[in-house]
Amino acid sequence: MTPQENSTASTEALAGSTTDAVAPTVAAAPSTPAPLPTSPPAFSPREVRVGAVGLAIGLVVGVVGSLLMASVAGGLGSIALGNPMADAAATCEVETNPWITVGDEGRSISMQSEGEEAAGANFDDLACVLLELDTPDSVINRIDSTRALDGRQTGTWEDYSASWGYHPDNGLDIVIEMPAY
Repeated sequence: MTPQENSTASTEALAGSTTDAVAPTVAAAPSTPAPLPTSPPAFSPREVRVGAVGLAIGLVVGVVGSLLMASVAGGLGSIALGNPMADAAATCEVETNPWITVGDEGRSISMQSEGEEAAGANFDDLACVLLELDTPDSVINRIDSTRALDGRQTGTWEDYSASWGYHPDNGLDIVIEMPAY
């Protein structure tokens, strides 16, 4: 080897082969850690109790409010649909009287008074129901003055129609109806 070749070989040996890749030395930048997922904050026992009490109060108010609204709606519904016969019987406390019967889902009432030979309801009970139904004096006077010879009589007022008959032996038989809508 010539001195010149020897010098090139030694330079290459010191520097490394020209074909060898030299890894660059780069200083690594400090990396920031990725943020960790956060969990929801834990609630204290006091906060849990306050929340539970609030939920319970809300439920109670909701249920009571619903029941109250249903009651009011039911009351308005019975006014709108009309159930005055049943209401009159309840007010006069004759719902269990076998001689006074509410029928047609509260749209009619049949009453039978006592006679000389037949059992029946007291005239006071019949009078109470008639008054609760706002029966006008003209119809009550016609009922009071009906004789056995008069046969079956009729009368109407507001949304009611009534038919009745009277015989001293059997008493007064009266049926009051409301029209079906």
